[in-house]
Parts: sequence; C-alpha cells; structure tokens
Amino acid sequence: MTKHLKIFIFLMILSSGYVKAFSQEQTPVANLPVDKDSKKILYRGVVDQQGTLAYLYNKAIEWFGYYYVNPQSVYSVQDKENGRIEGNGRMRIYYTEEKTGVRRDAGIILYQIKLEIRENKFRYTVTDFNLKAASRFPIEQWMNKSDPAYNAKWDSYLYQIDTTMQRMVSTLREKMKPTVVKKDEW
Repeated sequence: MTKHLKIFIFLMILSSGYVKAFSQEQTPVANLPVDKDSKKILYRGVVDQQGTLAYLYNKAIEWFGYYYVNPQSVYSVQDKENGRIEGNGRMRIYYTEEKTGVRRDAGIILYQIKLEIRENKFRYTVTDFNLKAASRFPIEQWMNKSDPAYNAKWDSYLYQIDTTMQRMVSTLREKMKPTVVKKDEW
C-alpha cells in the first residue's frame, strides 16, 4: 500500500470511531410545550372536525379503546351530554445501560388527559406529568439543567415523553376523522 492510502484508511477508521462515540452520547432534544402561566408541560390543541357532539364523542371513546390497552382504567369522567372525557394516563420510560447497551425500566410517568367536544370541533389537553414515586415529582424539574441533581438521562426521558405525546396527539387527530366505508364491488 502506498503511504497516502494508509493515511487515508487510518483517518477513516479514526473518524468513524469518533462519530460513533459522539452519536452515542448525543440525545435528541425534546421540544416540550410549556404553558407560560402555569410553567407546566402542556399539550393542547383545538381541532375543527365535522360531526355532531354525539358522533365526535363516540369517535373519542373509540380512540381511547384504540390507544389505551385498558381505557376503563384511564377514565375519570365520561360525560356525553356535555362532551367531556377526562382521565389519567401512564407511560413507561427507559434508559440504556452504557456498558451493556441493555434497555432498562426507568419508571412510570403519570399524566392527565382531557377531551372537550363540541359540534364540529374538539379540544385536547394533556398536562400534569409526574414521575410515579412515593411523592409527586413533576417532570418539569428535569428541564432545569442548572439543578445540582441534574442527570443527563433526564434529556432522554423528556425526549421519550415528547415523542410519545406527539404520537398520541397524531393518532387522536387521525381517529377522530370520519370513517370511510368502502363498497365491496365484485
């Protein structure tokens, strides 16, 4: 091999190791929406959707059945007349061990979800995120990088929560759309 080829191969090996090491340490940044008044994480949106209050309420109940394994354990309010569904959801978060690369359980996040339904529109609100523990632990504390107890894993936890909530909102919006019935023409 020529001297230049050896140097080139050496630099490629060195740079690939650097990229791999750098990429393992980088956690994607979560873009959590924070309410300016309450300073709490808040996912909220109003969606225009054609349908009567009763129709949209039934679609929301269908979505709860689709999204949650046991929707009955989530509900705290089911008020069809006033178009309100409220509940307490939960999700697991994980961390990956540095040495082994094994994914481990980091705890359960509890949150409140509320759907308010009116004629031709609905509003969703997801807030009050807490780590399930002996006492309430608001996850907004994980956003404070100047906290002396700051842990780099917190960024990963916040990213997991954000992506899960984005996915949840996306499925809600999709499932609230009218069902298209295809005719079986054969």
